[in-house]
Amino acid sequence: MKRSVDVVLSLLAMLVLMPFAILIALCIWLESRGPVLARPHRVGRHGRMVKVFEFHTAVTEPDAMEMVGGCHDEQVTRVGGVLRRLGIAQWPLLMNVLRGDLSLVGPRAELPRYVGCYPTEDRKLILSIKPGLADLATIEFTDEKRMLAGLEGDELEQAYVEQVLPIRLNYAKRYVAERGFWLDTRILFLGFARGFLR
Repeated sequence: MKRSVDVVLSLLAMLVLMPFAILIALCIWLESRGPVLARPHRVGRHGRMVKVFEFHTAVTEPDAMEMVGGCHDEQVTRVGGVLRRLGIAQWPLLMNVLRGDLSLVGPRAELPRYVGCYPTEDRKLILSIKPGLADLATIEFTDEKRMLAGLEGDELEQAYVEQVLPIRLNYAKRYVAERGFWLDTRILFLGFARGFLR
């Protein structure tokens, strides 16, 4: 049932967003004359590597963007900065949901090097299900930006691994233990409302 919901809702969302996505793609292409989509790596179910779809928001190659917060401000394009502020740079992830790489709701699809920081049992548990676009942390963990504000480079990485990641892991483990239709519905509804009202 979860897969059916993923397919139906992602298709509907893609149809609704298509005109806006085409306009965004045109703006990206006019500014950079380069690829419209980036394909950074994330860790999927059972540790399988997944190349996800995102709008290209920076002048760097996708692999160079694989750090906390993406890349430095000076590397972000003008259009990319707007997409990031509006929270729509990851709309193309819906294609990964349609392909079956991700689910609409599930533990966050994390960067490979941070998954390497998971305790063994946590990694086994969290990667036992598909990662998702939205998770419990999306609606309940609102302090991440504040905790990382003003940090760069090694300090940013250290703060993420030591302070933010353990909190995210706890939310992910809680989701795996409590997952079900009504929890997914709550996460989707509140996640959509928060994104729409941002």
